[in-house]
Amino acid sequence: MKIISKRLLKLERVLASPVTDVGWGGMAHTRDEILRLAAATWSESFVAELKRQLDELGPHGLWLEGVRSYLKGHGFVQTNDESLAETIARALGIGSQDLVACIAQGRIGSVLLDSFREPGETTDIRINGPL
Repeated sequence: MKIISKRLLKLERVLASPVTDVGWGGMAHTRDEILRLAAATWSESFVAELKRQLDELGPHGLWLEGVRSYLKGHGFVQTNDESLAETIARALGIGSQDLVACIAQGRIGSVLLDSFREPGETTDIRINGPL
């Protein structure tokens, strides 16, 4: 069994090299804009630390923190016994099944933004009951 484990580890090293660059994809613009705004106001050491923290968060983590911050700004704070998904569903006034459907359709970002627009700024995407 030990020989098989060693061979598998060796094969993993050859075929699946460790990921060093997560790639920011669609979040690259947001990350760059945060760093640009910080550089205009703060010291180089602060910006370097911010860059390190953003790289540690990665694109997914930055998106999650952005959503948390957006919800908090609209009075919906995630409690200790609540997942982010539950907080989002509560903020949207929908159930978890509707939220799952919204995520599966790739519409969660636009639905979340549209739900908090001023009355004159609404678009066609609205949740009024089940999706």
